[in-house]
Amino acid sequence: MPLFGSFRIGRWFGFPIRIDYSWFLVAALVIWTFSTREFPRVLPFYPASTYLAMGTAAAILFFLSVLLHELGHALVGRMRGVTVESITLFIFGGIAQARDEARRPLDEFLLTAAGPLASLALAGLFLGARIAAEAVAAPPPVVTVLGFLALLNFILAIFNMIPGFPLDGGRIFRSIVWAATGDLVRATRWATRGGRLFGAALIVLGVFNLSRGQMISGLWAALIGWFVVNAATSSLRHFELRHLLRQIPVGAVMDPRPRTIEASLPVDRAISEYFLRGNQEAYPVERDGGLIGIVDLRAVSEISVNLRPGTPVSAVTRPADEFPAASPDEALVEALSRAQAGVSSLLVTHNGYVVGVLDPREVAVRVRRMQRLGLVSPGGAAAPGDQVGTYVPSPPAKSA
Repeated sequence: MPLFGSFRIGRWFGFPIRIDYSWFLVAALVIWTFSTREFPRVLPFYPASTYLAMGTAAAILFFLSVLLHELGHALVGRMRGVTVESITLFIFGGIAQARDEARRPLDEFLLTAAGPLASLALAGLFLGARIAAEAVAAPPPVVTVLGFLALLNFILAIFNMIPGFPLDGGRIFRSIVWAATGDLVRATRWATRGGRLFGAALIVLGVFNLSRGQMISGLWAALIGWFVVNAATSSLRHFELRHLLRQIPVGAVMDPRPRTIEASLPVDRAISEYFLRGNQEAYPVERDGGLIGIVDLRAVSEISVNLRPGTPVSAVTRPADEFPAASPDEALVEALSRAQAGVSSLLVTHNGYVVGVLDPREVAVRVRRMQRLGLVSPGGAAAPGDQVGTYVPSPPAKSA
């Protein structure tokens, strides 16, 4: 869960790799800790430049190890049908961001276990490299760094196996409970409790270490504990929202009978009569009653003010197939997963007609309103006697 925004550095095995800006803080802290505390403690009497080189090399290889840990999740997820959108390194490690949940307990178990197994494999690899380096009488700094990386990867694997959601161990625990009970919601809540308890224990440990004057270890334990508690809580909320959106069809929250713009209307009038007065940021464009495409706020804003009176909307209209579309009967979670960056609305079609527009920004507000009205329960099910998914088509415009 990125914290301060991120930027992309490339692709690996088809997965976009991103770095959160918070990563630079932890990278500097790790290099400083390795160079000024850990390596001088285990390998004394070397110059500061050697410790800095050791700390930098160890930090780079450790973060590469974290990336490979997340890549293990992503590759197995792809094999099991789970779409992983990107891998991000941030202050607390890394995260493989998936678009959807695993479909079966076995899928969740396998894709989650792949990360710790990758870390254990890396621990074995670095341990083997350390033994080989000793055998050929490599310089002690090289041997020390390799041994340190073996230990760090082993700790990473063990730490992630603690049964508290959203750590890997918590997800594995969730998959086991899910398989035993057949109830993913219950399994997620049980695993989340474990994550909160573990995070709280880390906070207590951190406060205890701080009281004994162990500032660095105390701060790190408290900070990681705080992160785990908050990550467990936010992960549960995100899961419950996705579960809720699976129960609500697009037709229940879309804007029905959306306003359409005539293709010949000048851009200045489209701005004053539609974009300034309505809530939509994208409108279907018609010519002779037929849909020719979509015009959005960004397109009209790019036309110079002095050219707007003489420019028809059709000149800045994009074909409808360039915009994500939805069906009124499909689940909200499926429709929203197709929303593209920079596109504010999804066109809703039924039997070849445009029947509505779905604004992703309005979904949360409308779902909360449905909950307040008792149309859906917090768990996502329709309230007894209500029909959340009722949809009666009333087509205003024929699609091309």
